[in-house]
Parts: sequence; structure tokens; C-alpha cells
Amino acid sequence: MEIDMKKYAKLASLGAFGVAGGCAALYALLAWVASPTPTGGIDRVHSTIAYIGIALPVLAIAAVHLAYARQLASYAKEHGK
Repeated sequence: MEIDMKKYAKLASLGAFGVAGGCAALYALLAWVASPTPTGGIDRVHSTIAYIGIALPVLAIAAVHLAYARQLASYAKEHGK
């Protein structure tokens, strides 16, 4: 069984863009969770470390998905109907 990629390239591109957007939303959620509070918990230094530690893998995943989405979008444009 062979899958015709031409039919699904645009949908796959939109899905990859969606994953990148989801990564941004996940980072926002985790940054909010790691924010310092005046009543205790995490302090400024540790929250900055958490922001950077969360950002690196999330940015890497989002960058790969954006690159893949651009490739799929150009493929869909070239071979589209």
C-alpha cells in the first residue's frame, strides 16, 4: 500500500505549524508555573534557570517543526491541484 503524499502535504504542513504553536503555548504554561511568587516557592534566580531550561528543548522542537512545515508547504504548492 502506497500513500500519495500529494493529497496530504498541505494538511501535514498545517499539522506541523500546529505543533509549533502548541510548543509556544506549552512554554507559556510552563513559564507561568515556574514564575516566582511573593508568598514563597521559587525565587528569581531559579525561575530564570527554569525559563532557559524549558526554552531550549521547546525552541528546538518548534524550529524543527517549522522547517518541516515549510518544506511540506512548498511541496504542496509545487505538486498541488
